Amino acid sequence: MNKSNTYRPGDDPKADIGVLRQTIDEIDEKILDLINQRLSLAKQIGDFKKQRGIQITDSGREKEILNRLLDKNNGPLGVDGLRNIFEAIIAEGRNVQSTG
Repeated sequence: MNKSNTYRPGDDPKADIGVLRQTIDEIDEKILDLINQRLSLAKQIGDFKKQRGIQITDSGREKEILNRLLDKNNGPLGVDGLRNIFEAIIAEGRNVQSTG
């Protein structure tokens, strides 16, 4: 984030919140792009699994992903929030693998 987008106490609160919201909007778009990239890769994995007769759901891999992310998380995202977000992303990955 560049210096002009950082909050400085004493600045006009309405201007500050606008800058902060704009920055959040930009981050949201990046997150969306990254999720779509992840799901495109999940679809490729699903195609690979289908060609080889491998089951789509891999609970061991899903647990590995969550544990790795839990270990790397430095907050402020809490454990429950992280689980909720990534369980939804993983579930959507299974969905694109199954329907793709």
